[in-house]
Amino acid sequence: MDERMSKNRKLANSGISPLQLTEKFGSPLYVYDGDLIGRRCRELKPSFSGLVLYYASKANENPEIVRLIAKAGFGIETVSPEEIRVARRVGVPVSKITFTCSSIDEDELVWIVKQRVRVHLDSLTQVEMFGRNFPGRDISVRLNQGIGAGHHAHVITGGSDSKFGIDISHLSELRELAKKYGLRVIGLHQHIGSNILEIPIFIKAMEKLCDRALRFPDLKHLDFGGGFGVPYKPSEKKLNLKKLGGKVKAVLRRFEKRYGKQVEFSFEPGRYLVAEVGSLLVRVNDIKRNPTRTFIGVNSGMNHLIRPALYGSYHEVLNATHPRNRSEKVTIAGNMCESGDLLAKNRFLPSPEIGDILVVKNAGAYGYSMSSHYNLRPRPAEILVLKHSAKVIRKAI
Repeated sequence: MDERMSKNRKLANSGISPLQLTEKFGSPLYVYDGDLIGRRCRELKPSFSGLVLYYASKANENPEIVRLIAKAGFGIETVSPEEIRVARRVGVPVSKITFTCSSIDEDELVWIVKQRVRVHLDSLTQVEMFGRNFPGRDISVRLNQGIGAGHHAHVITGGSDSKFGIDISHLSELRELAKKYGLRVIGLHQHIGSNILEIPIFIKAMEKLCDRALRFPDLKHLDFGGGFGVPYKPSEKKLNLKKLGGKVKAVLRRFEKRYGKQVEFSFEPGRYLVAEVGSLLVRVNDIKRNPTRTFIGVNSGMNHLIRPALYGSYHEVLNATHPRNRSEKVTIAGNMCESGDLLAKNRFLPSPEIGDILVVKNAGAYGYSMSSHYNLRPRPAEILVLKHSAKVIRKAI
């Protein structure tokens, strides 16, 4: 049996096959490899030793996933009150929780600040609201320095077209508001985008924020955001963490020498920790061999994994039931009443049969967390496989 066939029969190194899991728990089904989460956490830490790492929990907010990552020593980055509540419920102290988001109202901002988590203010409006309610306090602000990157336009979070951060052309207004309310800027934050695999763009953005930071004399922390990518396509290369870490540390050493004092530095990895650990298991319900295309209909769709429809994202698909069947070009179609509900287009796959279980790989990040009840179909159950044992961590709802 070749390596690909072996991978079809077992999920990562769990020792449990997709067929065993769907026989026990049904389908569709989200499955996460807890041991692989631990390895991903351990991979990041040596490359960024001395820096604080916050898990961007919007990638996968399941409490058991958050708990595993927090136990590995990561803080938690949140973007909503409920994400803060999840982090607190699994035992994360407020000192290790940050909050970053846009377009929140005053009541929400006040509630979040009162939780004593670190808040990165995203706009001049938020600075004004903060100042009215908490004059004389320290603040951290998110800047938009005109640098953006990512795998799709919808995930680029910096640059002139991005909704995020205070544009650097508005720094004078920021200083005026800070003076008006007696606020002291002690932190700067930026985030340029998602699923970035090129090292130079990280370093360019870091250097620019460090240059900007020299104009703020009271800084205690700099947060460079996240965006560490993973290879979704077989042709993509994995991000070289050791090389990136070395360049990051060189930038930070130069900054501290210029700034004249030590500052806390942090990153916010999300996708890197969970994308490759998750798979969506689906069952073949229908086969249509049309004149120009063969559609393989499955019992899931864009309501469970919206990334292909929303971003045109690639997810590798394997046939777990018949990995030795002759390959044919197929399109994997979901069961939503939408023409765009296609999980994979024109892929060569061992010819599926009715009832086969297909594995949609690299679905651990922005899979379940972006799922919905569209067409009033339930969201799938989530299963955590840890030390060769599988358990339900969220029931189908």
